[in-house]
Amino acid sequence: MYRATVNGVSLADQLRPAHTHWTRLRGLLGTRRLKPGHGLWIKPSNQVHMFGMRYSIDVVFLDDDGRALRLVHALQPNRISPRVPGASSVLELPAGTLERAGLAEGARIEITGVTPTKQRIRFDIVGTLVANLMLALLYCFFVAAHASKIATTGQWGTTMPLVAQEAMLVGLVLARRRSVATTGRSMDWILGIGGTLLPLLVRPEGVPGPLSWLGEPLQFVGVGTALVGLACLGRSFGLVAANRGIKTSGLYKLVRHPAYAGYMLGYVGYVQCYPTPRNALIVIATLLALNARAHVEERFLCHDPRYRTYLRGTRWRFVPLVY
Repeated sequence: MYRATVNGVSLADQLRPAHTHWTRLRGLLGTRRLKPGHGLWIKPSNQVHMFGMRYSIDVVFLDDDGRALRLVHALQPNRISPRVPGASSVLELPAGTLERAGLAEGARIEITGVTPTKQRIRFDIVGTLVANLMLALLYCFFVAAHASKIATTGQWGTTMPLVAQEAMLVGLVLARRRSVATTGRSMDWILGIGGTLLPLLVRPEGVPGPLSWLGEPLQFVGVGTALVGLACLGRSFGLVAANRGIKTSGLYKLVRHPAYAGYMLGYVGYVQCYPTPRNALIVIATLLALNARAHVEERFLCHDPRYRTYLRGTRWRFVPLVY
């Protein structure tokens, strides 16, 4: 537990840290009130939302030196705070705390206390293991459905490229490198998890569609592009926006998200092979999620000066000279 003070005046004597994936995602959700003297310290973060909250709070955005960059008094439920460039963490305090303490922007807040306990660290590890297990199980069902299709029809060309493509994705997610910093925004997590899990719900139903002659080569081109893109990333891949190192080599010299471009191409090819309404809806939702996820990742990585330099030199997101 931590304590936050400014010029000797206490802002929070019981400041709970939210420095892991799961604690940032949970935040203050499910609480009925924030008691006087209590607070939440979210790190890293430069924006918070109030969806699902039952009460208003005061919000302080801090830089790496603990200086208050921006104050938000009594942020109401179901609102979103401004995004504050340069902020690295956020204090959430009971409404009225800032006024009582006389806190002004530019003031330096001193945060003292102990590091997170082993129990909290174990909770984060267990949560990650549970999420990885769910992903692995969903992939097993996905593979089983496609293996059954191959066994009964022998049409491996319309199914195996996507199976291989998703195998790369799942393998890298399960073996991902620990991030230097990870987004704490709930919507970013929803987009990341949704874009990863949704494709595992498609199924090779019925006979191949009339455009399967085009869908098959599109899938092979897509899996090849994704393979090269992911080879450049290595273990620097994850479910949500995070900084696991800036990649600028290989296909990343041409576009900012070559792996996503390959995946999108593979999904479009698959739905041409099996154009059921279910598959079409899943693929459309996946394409939208991946596009939004690319925006989210770029916004998050722009905190790193190296990525801002890379962004200026690499204009195209998915397709050179197009988008």
